[in-house]
Amino acid sequence: MDPFSSFVHRFRLILPFLALWFCAGFALAWWNPHPRLMLTVALGISLGILLLGPYAAAALYILRLQEVWHGHLRWPLCLIPPLSTVLLLDHFLDWSALQVVLAGTTALLGTVMGHDATLAVLALKTDPGARLDRWMVLLFPLFIGLAVLGGYCSLGLGSGSYRFLSALIG
Repeated sequence: MDPFSSFVHRFRLILPFLALWFCAGFALAWWNPHPRLMLTVALGISLGILLLGPYAAAALYILRLQEVWHGHLRWPLCLIPPLSTVLLLDHFLDWSALQVVLAGTTALLGTVMGHDATLAVLALKTDPGARLDRWMVLLFPLFIGLAVLGGYCSLGLGSGSYRFLSALIG
């Protein structure tokens, strides 16, 4: 059986990547447990993959900028959508400097991954024998955001359980 034949088989291959994001959520909760920061990271990476990455790929390839400088121009141009989005949201939501940095970093990572994923999907569409797994395309970014939130919540659960048991033991 082909290891890339179904969503379940592909999901097993991305578990280490999801574990990395789980640990990032745990570390962020350990460092600063404010829920705004955690939601910023989770939404930044997920929406960067789902919205900003495909938008950047479409903008670059409609304008035919993928061939300028032998394809090296697309990486600096991938900076424009996430950073402008984060600065626009900062203007309306009045974020702290830490939240702007976290949102910018995660949105940039999400945009780069979403851009590459969009190019891979477009390459699959041109190959007549390839099959696109729509579940993986849709659910993968959401699972990353949920892994970050899971790391955050597991620290809270562990801390709350410890405090409850220490209060019982006395």
